[in-house]
Order: sequence, then structure tokens, then C-alpha cells
Amino acid sequence: MCARYNLHSDQEALADFFETTPTETLVTLPLPNFNVAPTQQVPVVVDGPRRFEVMRWGLIPFWAKDPRIGRRTINARAETLAGKPAFRAAFRARRCLVPADGFYEWTGSRGNRRPLNIRRADGRPLALAGLWESHDEFGLTFTIVTTEPNAYMSSFHHRMPAILEPHDWDAWLAAEEEDPAWRTALLQPAAEHVVTSYPVSPAVNSVANNGPYLIEPLVDNPLF
Repeated sequence: MCARYNLHSDQEALADFFETTPTETLVTLPLPNFNVAPTQQVPVVVDGPRRFEVMRWGLIPFWAKDPRIGRRTINARAETLAGKPAFRAAFRARRCLVPADGFYEWTGSRGNRRPLNIRRADGRPLALAGLWESHDEFGLTFTIVTTEPNAYMSSFHHRMPAILEPHDWDAWLAAEEEDPAWRTALLQPAAEHVVTSYPVSPAVNSVANNGPYLIEPLVDNPLF
């Protein structure tokens, strides 16, 4: 599951990192966002040419009559993309990258769950695998693909976002409409060295809270 993340990199730096053109779309976005939540409008990277588009988090299939389906489609399991009705058309033809500087996960016993900010160990932005849809009534929406966790992430959760390295971006984004099931091979758990984490304020639990204080490490936390 990936239900909350943060995106706070400088907008021009994001455009450079993802090699997008043009970059004007980014200027209109409410960034930085330290507490991205489902239903919010955020940038994703699509191809043809590679560029940013603003989309709502929570994929609404083109055939859906009720936008509330997006509440159940913020994530898509890599193992079932090719067969699940909500995702198979997008998996075939509409794949994207979801930029993030980190994503939040919670650990600890029930009643004492504490949030962690999980980010790349090298400090670069994350490129999360995603799918997107265009609906005649409800507009552009997306979902984040999840996969099995690596050993590091398994201590926090039984799933993790599929993190794509730059050398796989073109293959994931390519617009060919033939059966893309082979792309499932790209959706493997990240290598052990890719991500690290640290505890952050429980203020992130509320989507009403937003600010750089949400990603500041809690150095007095025994998990740190």
C-alpha cells in the first residue's frame, strides 16, 4: 500500500531529473506538497513526448459511472494488472511515472503506530510506476503500482511501491498497445540499498497538515 507521499523538490530540478519538455505545467502546481493524499491533483510523467501532466490520485476507468471508484484504486497490484478490469486497459496503453521525494509508511503496534518517511538513500527523487486514465467526465486520474516488499521494507509493510530506475523509464512509458505483460518484469522490489527511512511527526496522520516539518526526522525517536 502507498497511501501518502511527499513531493517537494525544486520544480526545475524535477524537470531536469525526468528529462521532460516543456516544463510549463509544473509552474501551475501547488508544490511543494509534503502530504500528498488520494483525490489530490499532482504531477505525473507521461510519454509522447515525455512531459508532466496534472492528474487526480485515484484511477477512474474510462467505463466508470461513479467517480467514487477512485477511492479504491489509489494502488494497483503489479501481479494482477493485466487481468483486473479497472487496470488492464491502462496497463496496456497508459503507463506513467509518479514523482515523489518520499512516501510514508507506519510501523509499531496497534494503538502506537508511528509514521516513517521512506526515501531514496542517494537523495534523488523516486520514480514510482503508475497507470493513468482519461475519463470523458472525470478527467485525468492515476494509480501507483505496488509490488512485493524487499527485505528492508518487509519489516514495515507487506507491499511497497514499484520504484523504477532511469534505465527502465523508456520501456515502462513506451506507448505500444500490444500486450505489455512483459513489463511486469520491471515491477520488482527495489534493491536493498535503494531506500532508507526515518521516523517523522505523527502530524502527517492528518491530511489537513502540510509543511516541511512533516519530513523532519524525530531524532529522539528510538526507531531513528
